[in-house]
Amino acid sequence: MGTGMVLLSNPRIGTSKRELYTGQIVEEAALLAKGWAIIANEKKQPQGMDEAQSGELSLDKTVHDFVKEYGIKCVITISGAAEPGITIKSQREGSESGEILDIVRSGLEPHFSINPHLDDSGNRATGLQDNDMLADDSSVQSVQIIQIELGPEERSFRKDQIVNSVADIVGLINAKLGFSVSGQEGSSGVLD
Repeated sequence: MGTGMVLLSNPRIGTSKRELYTGQIVEEAALLAKGWAIIANEKKQPQGMDEAQSGELSLDKTVHDFVKEYGIKCVITISGAAEPGITIKSQREGSESGEILDIVRSGLEPHFSINPHLDDSGNRATGLQDNDMLADDSSVQSVQIIQIELGPEERSFRKDQIVNSVADIVGLINAKLGFSVSGQEGSSGVLD
C-alpha cells in the first residue's frame, strides 16, 4: 500500500527490449519512496492488434480509476528508449507543471545525461491524455503527467542509481503538492 499524490507506472511490456527493466525500476522506486505504483504485465507476443489494444485499454482504465480514487496529482511513467540518456516529456503547461518538471530534471541532471529534447505534446504511455474517459472528469484532467524515457545504460547498468533518484523525486514532488508523511522527513531516506 502506497501513500502520497504521485503514481509511478510503466507502459505495457510487449516484445520490445526497450521496456526491459522498466517494471522493476518502477516497483523498486515506489517501494523505496513508499509511494504508489501500477506495473504493467509483461505480455509475450500478443495474438493480434485487438488483443494488444484490449490490454492497453485495460491498463488505461486501471490508471484512470486509480488516479480518481486516490487523489493522485502527478503520474510519472517510466519507459525505455533506444537512444542513450534520459528524455523527459510532459503533457501540461503552467507554473506548477513547470515546477514539477524542474524537480524531475534537477533530480536526474547531476547524475545522468538528460537529452535536450523536451516534448510538451503529451505521450501515450499512461492512458490519461486524449482519452474520452476524461471528458467530464476534472479531477483527472488536473493530473500532471510526466514520462521519463530511459536509455539502455540507464535501464541496466545504472538501474540502482535511477531507482534512488526517482524515489527522491517522488518525495520532493509529494512535498511540493502538500503531502507529508507524519513522523517522517522525506520519502525515501536516501539523502538523509
